[in-house]
Amino acid sequence: MMPTQFSLRLLFLLSGLVLLAFGVVLAIRSNLGTSPISSVPYVYSFIVPLSVGTLTIMMHILMIVLQMIILGSQFQWHQWLQLPVGMVFGFLIDAILGLTLSWSFDHYALQLLLCLLSCLITASGVCLVLKANLVFLAGEGLYQAVALRFNFNFGSCKTYGDIILVFIAGGSAYLCLHTIIGVREGTIMTALCVGSLVKIILPKLNFIDFNAVKLITSKK
Repeated sequence: MMPTQFSLRLLFLLSGLVLLAFGVVLAIRSNLGTSPISSVPYVYSFIVPLSVGTLTIMMHILMIVLQMIILGSQFQWHQWLQLPVGMVFGFLIDAILGLTLSWSFDHYALQLLLCLLSCLITASGVCLVLKANLVFLAGEGLYQAVALRFNFNFGSCKTYGDIILVFIAGGSAYLCLHTIIGVREGTIMTALCVGSLVKIILPKLNFIDFNAVKLITSKK
């Protein structure tokens, strides 16, 4: 059954994806480190001849497969909708990276400001995606699957999942490039700030009459 007000909710979803992609690109252009969820595609774009957006799509596919393994028979067909959403997200990242190719910021204060702006824009994008209440991005879908399967808290799954992604990115960069790239103070700022900003922004959007996405909040 198609959700009510589908066209408007789809508009919210697409708008949220644009903001999320722009937030990712701003973090990259700040040169202070990418967000945890984008750290792995960013690092591997220096290791293999593929773009950040293409690698983001590949990571989404892997995360959907992991959801299938974790959930087994509980995996539902509509969760495959995370794939086209991930493809759009990856395309938007590459498109915005191309449009901002000439952007360069060498002054640390400007880099810091850009990183903070990326946190705000990313949080706004998350809020729009949540308000659309149509489909998760694959990262959140994977954390939700772990929370559902093992009765963990969703927030804890996301925190530990982001930490794992950062370690994978940093470890891969060190092993393959013999240096650490994409993981700096901006990565920590993003991890700490985005969730807090979502908590501030989301209540201000209560006038939007879509049901909030239900997350697993039980604790173990």
